[in-house]
Amino acid sequence: MSARNHLSNRWIAVDEKDFELPDGTRLPSYWLVTKPAYVVVVAESESGMVLIREWRPGSGKTHTGFPAGYIDPGETPLEAAAREFREETGYELTEARVLGVLEPQPGWLDCECHVAGGRAKAPETEPHLDSEIDEVLVLPRGEVLERIRLGGITEMHSVAAFLLALM
Repeated sequence: MSARNHLSNRWIAVDEKDFELPDGTRLPSYWLVTKPAYVVVVAESESGMVLIREWRPGSGKTHTGFPAGYIDPGETPLEAAAREFREETGYELTEARVLGVLEPQPGWLDCECHVAGGRAKAPETEPHLDSEIDEVLVLPRGEVLERIRLGGITEMHSVAAFLLALM
């Protein structure tokens, strides 16, 4: 089937493709977005789960969620998890493990979200955080669950990652 690229850079590709479903049905001019794989990190310190508050350009709002970021070329998901966690929170990620791999929006988005879990070791000095981070929060699991229930944590990858961490 044919494909036409409309945009491509290191962060995103937008293609218009013609697809044929397994039953033979054709979907002409279907739009597909491709993004690099990323990781979301669910880690717990002695005091609670480590989350961040940051302004998100897509919604134009500040969101609370778990640290996340793209996996750089040549980097493993766990290496990216440790790097992103340190950059966004100042904490060190220890006892890291992969909890799962999610497909955020498979109907139109070709992208993998790797979920990492582990322990969080608090920084010994005041960390220098990424500029997009407004605040680092350390919350008990019960409060994280309550914020999800009440709509205070709405990023899908954060909600799904929390669920995987509970399993």
